[in-house]
Amino acid sequence: MANDNAATYPRFALWRLGLWVILLLAAFGAMQYGVHGQRVWSVLGSTTLDAEGRAALHAMLGWDAAYFIAAAALVVFCAAGILRQGWARPVLRVALALLALGLLLSGVLLYRHWLDWSGQTHGMADAAALVAQEARRVHLSLAFDAVGIVVLCWLVWRLGQPAVRAQFRRRG
Repeated sequence: MANDNAATYPRFALWRLGLWVILLLAAFGAMQYGVHGQRVWSVLGSTTLDAEGRAALHAMLGWDAAYFIAAAALVVFCAAGILRQGWARPVLRVALALLALGLLLSGVLLYRHWLDWSGQTHGMADAAALVAQEARRVHLSLAFDAVGIVVLCWLVWRLGQPAVRAQFRRRG
């Protein structure tokens, strides 16, 4: 039976490499949100905070926890997809589509924010150099978003193809 599986499925699959990249990025993101959450938690222990500052930190801690949970879940989904677990394929398609949609939304918001900001700097001294520097940063971020969206959409499409679908184990 093991030889049949080796002959049926190719050893290298580009979609699995894509899942590995997503898994590693999600693990890095989970670590970043966890560290930031710990730092926020330690600042919350300070007695010098006023009510407004404490509320802002609680909100920040809530966002850190939500992003940490989402990133950790994505790590689990990607790992299950790499191992070709049957339940993971439809879950991954939804999660990756939502992630692509989130990248699109964040890119649009970044671009609109940059347009508003760059429009406000026209009367300022040294504004041209500052706008040019920020334009490079924004364009690079938007390029990474565009590449990420293309990769995520390709993975969603690829995970729906019959050849890939057949490689996943069914519950039985």
